[in-house]
Amino acid sequence: MKIGIVVHNVQLMDSPQVIKNILTLLSRENLVDACLCGTMGKVAVIDAGLDDLIEINRFLSPSACIETLFRSNDLVFLLNHGRELKTGRTFGRIVVSHVENPEKKPLIQIERPGCPDGELIPWNQAAELHVEEFSKLLNLKISQPPLPINTIEITNHGRRILRRVSAFPGAYILVEGIIIGKATSSEIALISEDGFLTSMEGGIIKEQGIDILHKHEERVPIDLSRSWVKTGTPRKNSEAQSFFKDEKELVAKTATLTKSSFTETVPENRVKVILIDHCAERSIEMIEGADFAITIGDDTTEIAGSIFSRFGIPILGVTDGDCDELAVSVTYSTGSMILNLKSGQDDELGRLILQDIFSGENSAIFENLDNLKSKVINLAENSLESITEY
Repeated sequence: MKIGIVVHNVQLMDSPQVIKNILTLLSRENLVDACLCGTMGKVAVIDAGLDDLIEINRFLSPSACIETLFRSNDLVFLLNHGRELKTGRTFGRIVVSHVENPEKKPLIQIERPGCPDGELIPWNQAAELHVEEFSKLLNLKISQPPLPINTIEITNHGRRILRRVSAFPGAYILVEGIIIGKATSSEIALISEDGFLTSMEGGIIKEQGIDILHKHEERVPIDLSRSWVKTGTPRKNSEAQSFFKDEKELVAKTATLTKSSFTETVPENRVKVILIDHCAERSIEMIEGADFAITIGDDTTEIAGSIFSRFGIPILGVTDGDCDELAVSVTYSTGSMILNLKSGQDDELGRLILQDIFSGENSAIFENLDNLKSKVINLAENSLESITEY
């Protein structure tokens, strides 16, 4: 049997042996195709030394990844590790509700493997024919799918959208990879009017994030019913690179990935620089052929900087001291530079860099990095408080 596995959630990588055991057991009599969703999860796979077992080059949502694996496999697993069993089940229900044809192939969720409450959830009738076999193989009990939930309400002739999200107090809420608020309860509701996010029940809105989401003065609307919404929390495992003896081994291990998986022709004696503005989740997606990155925002700089350090790529980070501390362990490649600005100034400098240096694009080719750094520093002018070099 050909089995596809969608791996989701960074916390799974804190117990890499559990993942290895599952993949080993499923591979004994089956052909397994495992892929992972989410930028930080991809980094965690690299750190855990699992990138030879799990593909990390697909940039798809969990539901889209399931649909892709449906086409080439006989059965698909959704492997997840929710903070609690309830949130894991809710996550599975939401993912399945976004799959275009959830009955196409057997679909089974593996939830919280390695924990006493770990379980298998058969998400369609076809899965019922196989779940008993895999329950014995993986030593996990079988639970029935939770009842369908209506997470989206559209009223006022489509002008008002309410979207419910399961979270936990203290979790960050991200829309399209941008932090737009913080949960104060386990159930929150995002509300948009005419395409613009206006409020959040059960949480605190981050106005700066809303401004970034809607592209500042451009006032770009979103479709909240289809937007990518997720919760974020720092990884518990701060020993992210413990599987490697030193940084050189880490860079050597990921160098092959950089060259083989992300290939783009750049003219000789030129460097490709990418701009990441408050959206660290897109870091690996944008890394193709990059030699250098400019990052805007405190959390974006820490997260993207740590991601790019796995590939030996230095960054120029623009920060202003409003970090939400999503990254537990922060590392930067040699040659990186962090500009520390006065409070509230990183957004404005980001806009200037986008227009004056990148001509409105998110990547560009440059002749000289030193000249580029000087241009950015000059744009910072009176808002610059200090520079940290690595």
